[in-house]
Amino acid sequence: MKKKLEKSKATVVTLILPILMYLLYKSLGTLSNFEFYLYLAFFYYFILMSVMSLIIEFFEKIYVVNEEKPKYHLISEVLKFIFLISILFSTNYWIINDNNSSNFLNVTKGNKFEIFLDFFFYSLTTFIMNNSSEIKPNTIIAKAVVLTQIIASFTTLVLFLSQHKEFGNIIKQIEDRINRK
Repeated sequence: MKKKLEKSKATVVTLILPILMYLLYKSLGTLSNFEFYLYLAFFYYFILMSVMSLIIEFFEKIYVVNEEKPKYHLISEVLKFIFLISILFSTNYWIINDNNSSNFLNVTKGNKFEIFLDFFFYSLTTFIMNNSSEIKPNTIIAKAVVLTQIIASFTTLVLFLSQHKEFGNIIKQIEDRINRK
């Protein structure tokens, strides 16, 4: 139980820290170019570390589910992971857009919550690799974060499929059906 509580704390910190970093950035006032790029480098480093920690935590859970728990638990873990990654990236997209509205094109003009929901939709569709959103990254910073999410999504998909025991059985059944015809 203690281990599970520690992992949930890490997940909460992973989701809250970008907002705290943003508030710190806003409280600093005007930054020089060097300070701004240093902040962005740290911010991007944090995104990479957050994604890696969430992926590692997810695969530890997948291993436990494969060994001990029923299949519906696997589905809940996958959905929870997709939700957490989408929340993390939508928060980062919102922060990048709030800093400079030209970082993303075609973002809804409205209150901050509506913009966040647009970015959540964008993040979710980017994760699922069927991005039908009209939002487009416009700057190098925005493109780097979107590219990070695409790589994280692809890596997660590949690792999930390679770790899941029954996936090999499903592939073998499909191959057997094709060979019979």
